[in-house]
Amino acid sequence: MKVGDIVRQNGKMVINTKSSKLRVNTQLTGIIIEMSSPVHSTYSEWQKWLGASVAVLWSNGRLTKNIAENALEVVNEAG
Repeated sequence: MKVGDIVRQNGKMVINTKSSKLRVNTQLTGIIIEMSSPVHSTYSEWQKWLGASVAVLWSNGRLTKNIAENALEVVNEAG
């Protein structure tokens, strides 16, 4: 995964609460505009599972920052 890739949410990291389940729109696509490598800390195993922090500009114009890399799937790789 890299800047410029077209992605969508894969639904692997869905948040469950007692009252509701967060719905993931897997049809909405976006482009990765920024990636930052995971910072090494005491939570390194957790960070390996999440992957890098990613900023995505969605096709509806919304910008979402700090998405876990592993919550996305690549639809089309940047040239």
